[in-house]
Amino acid sequence: MTTTSEDSGDLKTGYEPVGDNIELESAGGDDDDITAVRRQMRYPILKDPNWVLSFLLGLQQYLVMWGSTFGISVVLAPSLCIDSNLAAKGQLLNTMFTMCGLTTMIQVFFGTRLPIIQSGSWIFFPVAAGILSKSPCQEVYHVTDENGNNTTQTWDPNWHTRMAELQGNLMVASLAQMIIGGFGLVGLLLKFVGPVTISVMIALIGLNLAVVAEFQTSQNWGISLLMVVLVTLFSEYLKNVPMPLPYVSYSREEGLNYGVTWLKLFSTLSVIISLTIVWVLCGILTATGTFQEGNKARIGDVSSNLNDATWFYFPYPGQFGTPIVNVGGFVGFLAAILAGAIESIGDYFACAKLAGAPPPPKYALNRGILLEGVGCFLAGLCGPGLGVTSYSENIGAIGLTKVGSRRVIICSAILMLAMGTVGKIGVLLASIPSPIIGGMYMVMFGIVTAVGISNLRFVDLTSSRNVFIIGVSIYFGVVVPMWTSKIVNDPEAAKAIQTGNDEFDQLVRVICASGMIVGAAIACFLDNTIPGTKKERGLTSYEFCASSETDKGLVNKIYREPVMEYLAGKLPILRKLPFVPN
Repeated sequence: MTTTSEDSGDLKTGYEPVGDNIELESAGGDDDDITAVRRQMRYPILKDPNWVLSFLLGLQQYLVMWGSTFGISVVLAPSLCIDSNLAAKGQLLNTMFTMCGLTTMIQVFFGTRLPIIQSGSWIFFPVAAGILSKSPCQEVYHVTDENGNNTTQTWDPNWHTRMAELQGNLMVASLAQMIIGGFGLVGLLLKFVGPVTISVMIALIGLNLAVVAEFQTSQNWGISLLMVVLVTLFSEYLKNVPMPLPYVSYSREEGLNYGVTWLKLFSTLSVIISLTIVWVLCGILTATGTFQEGNKARIGDVSSNLNDATWFYFPYPGQFGTPIVNVGGFVGFLAAILAGAIESIGDYFACAKLAGAPPPPKYALNRGILLEGVGCFLAGLCGPGLGVTSYSENIGAIGLTKVGSRRVIICSAILMLAMGTVGKIGVLLASIPSPIIGGMYMVMFGIVTAVGISNLRFVDLTSSRNVFIIGVSIYFGVVVPMWTSKIVNDPEAAKAIQTGNDEFDQLVRVICASGMIVGAAIACFLDNTIPGTKKERGLTSYEFCASSETDKGLVNKIYREPVMEYLAGKLPILRKLPFVPN
């Protein structure tokens, strides 16, 4: 039997180079900042934990995205008129998680190659709700049962037609995102997008998600705050406290080997440890009757729901019928697609920073947006009803756990696929009360916001020009979505943007509902029209990776995709494509 110290385990506070020492070298200047971030990572982007720990960390990432993704399917069900049909809702949920797992793998292996999760996006929901609201649900539907008798039910037997309309419009709109990435328009946009715009964009991702966090936490502030306290305790105060972990290994050379290794598990698994503790506590308080009926922190009857759920379900293309396309739905989804693409650019930069990677080059951004378009097309083809995009919440989890390994995200994608095919797992996880999810969001959305603010270190903040741009753009990015939400619920206020063209009105509402789009557009316009030097705007500092040979080598290791590199080696003409490095 052997006992190892904490330094011999997989979790280490320092950074271990992989292969050569390229990650630790520094060309001087601002790239020292990225090097410092990589040294703080327990598992930076080029260093992977063992597979057991990877699946634990992947489960943690999965749980972070689960709540919102599950919620999208649940909230969409009433608009599809299937709220009382558990089997149909299960199909939606299984399909959504299958698409999330598949598109995440595509993005990590072939897209940006950053440790970034693809998940269902709420930005598509207002469009879907608008499309489906044209034919409201009925209280009862007259149907004929299997014996030929007339009867009634509370869900629409023709709901596949409603879903097909969402599918067709999403598939056609996703072609625009493929064009943006495939023709290199992302790189063209970046000529006008500097640190000011990127900072505002990332910060507003977190700030606009405050509404989601507030809704979840307000259902039971005590449970939510307990979650926040535990995450803070484990990730910050106890992050350097090692814990004993038994292990068993076998090899032909050494035979059976077992012992105890000391690992710093609290910070790396802070979210999943905190969630488990609070989840169990909610179960105890529910069983003892402390949480009365109606308390959102109460855990429902899991056993009966497990019995009702099917064991296996395999989503497939065309499962809801032939997709349907119309102009109004296409325009609405097109606006959501464009908003999601711009949001993803901010996510890529945030993820790269938190994972200890240099800012992504243009070809990686083009490739990422191209394959997000492919992901949305696949989502439309199989039919969860809404598109997928990069998920900001999981980027926050990377900053919290200091784990930026791609293997962890792949393990999370495998769990998503398992969720998409094993229905009973979803029922079990559905028992996690929403206040617990809200507590996680309070921490992680804050981290995403702080990442955006941290990018302002490249900018001269003593310049009144920059202070004006940042302040105005962020404030508009917060206020305009608040106003837009009132328009949706107030017919009188809605007249403010009624032009007589429903498609155009829907386009304006979708854009204004995204504070990140509003703020980033204002910041980009002002930053490019108000006079200012490159140094003042932070452009000289932000382009450090392009002038550092060390970071060029690191960029190649992280962002170059092996399959495309192989094909480009055989056919050099492929180097002309904007999503292939030349």
